[in-house]
Amino acid sequence: MYNMENNPGRYYKMIHNYQETQLLFSAIRLNVFSFLDQPVTAKTIADELKCDEKQIELLLLSLLSCGLISRQGAFYVNTAETRDFLSRNSQVFLGDALLFREKMTSLEHLEEKVKAGDTAPKSAYDFSELAKVSIPEMYTGRVQVFIGEMEQLYPDRKRPLHILDLGGGTGILSIEFARHFPNSKATVFEALEVADVTKEIIRQHGAESSVDVIAGDFNADSLGGPYDLIIASGILNFVTGELSDFMQKLAAALKTGGYLLVIGKFSNQDYNIPPNMLGWLSGFLEGVPLPPSGREVAATIQKAGLSAVDTMKDSLFEGLVYRKGDADFPVCTGDVILSFIELTEQIANSKTNILDFGSEDMTFYRGEIHMIKMIGDFPGLHSAELARKFGITRPVVHKTLQKLSERGLILRKEDSEDKKRSLLYLTEKGQKAYQLHAQYHAKYDKALFDFLADTPGDQLASIKGFLDHAIGLIQNHA
Repeated sequence: MYNMENNPGRYYKMIHNYQETQLLFSAIRLNVFSFLDQPVTAKTIADELKCDEKQIELLLLSLLSCGLISRQGAFYVNTAETRDFLSRNSQVFLGDALLFREKMTSLEHLEEKVKAGDTAPKSAYDFSELAKVSIPEMYTGRVQVFIGEMEQLYPDRKRPLHILDLGGGTGILSIEFARHFPNSKATVFEALEVADVTKEIIRQHGAESSVDVIAGDFNADSLGGPYDLIIASGILNFVTGELSDFMQKLAAALKTGGYLLVIGKFSNQDYNIPPNMLGWLSGFLEGVPLPPSGREVAATIQKAGLSAVDTMKDSLFEGLVYRKGDADFPVCTGDVILSFIELTEQIANSKTNILDFGSEDMTFYRGEIHMIKMIGDFPGLHSAELARKFGITRPVVHKTLQKLSERGLILRKEDSEDKKRSLLYLTEKGQKAYQLHAQYHAKYDKALFDFLADTPGDQLASIKGFLDHAIGLIQNHA
């Protein structure tokens, strides 16, 4: 009999996810969700859609099983999330955008494309149609986060500003910027095949007086300027020359003290696998270049004389904000507090609660591996000392130590000075876990260690003083 070491469950989960997606797209095409803002029966929907009642009931039960709708007796109704995004009665209906993205990113002919090996650049995506259908997407987080960031950068809303939106598509960011900063002007720079769509969207929003459109090739054409802000939204894949030259071009178009907002996801892995590899695969197979790595983006931006100042993120996009000129601009108390809160929130909500060092035997919860580290750092300490160092109760320490002992990672020796107390040591297996944990931090924390190594002593003292004070405050609130 085959000795099972692995579980094939993930493949069946992928099939299930694929079926869920097919169900979602079919329900959007049938416009089912638009009839479910209020509780209705299957018969009512069948009559509205002129479909078979029995078949509609099966479809509704399937949607119910996926959590896309809910049921109240014989009545079906949208969930709050579905009502927001999948009903055509909503201002942020995403159905058309989702259907377009299904078509745009489809891998239906993947085998043929792989065999053909034809990666000569061609028009892989219809960006003009994407601009038309993606307007509601902009208002599901991106606009709100963007405007929030702009209000922090420019507290005076009456200040006259000029921004450039490269690859702006819908032009929505520029439109909303001009609304929130009424004395400002925005310019959207778009490709020839998209620019007319952008102009029409701007006209529909009544923003022609404050937002204009330049049609051209951002690689070859002048960008104009100087600007207070340049938005580079998902365009770095399409830079045709050296990325460093393009970043210099952006920097030259900025005023001193101006900001560059780079929107996109970039890999920081050794093999430069884009975070959205699957979403862009259909385009990559048609000749769209892979995006630069995060490391390359950071290096070329720094070379261009810009410094990172902030990040923007919601569920659908990521943005990095850079500033041209002297990086030593004033930092206020609020900036420090917000950064510290963000740090603590990210730690508290970290998804990396389990560390896997390559085998089931070397997989640990964070609390377990940190206890192993403490015993390795201080061989012969006892459980009361562990409780004090970690700020947790003795029963919690005892429970964790019992698990580690059962796994053969630690051993206890009687304390010659106190027979009621045991001294803790790592076994050979525990030493292996200790070393793997050290290697893990050496790899992933090197940037922090290098930063601290280059930080002057007086600044280190300030950092240490702040952290000590913050720890004291946390203990007071515990």
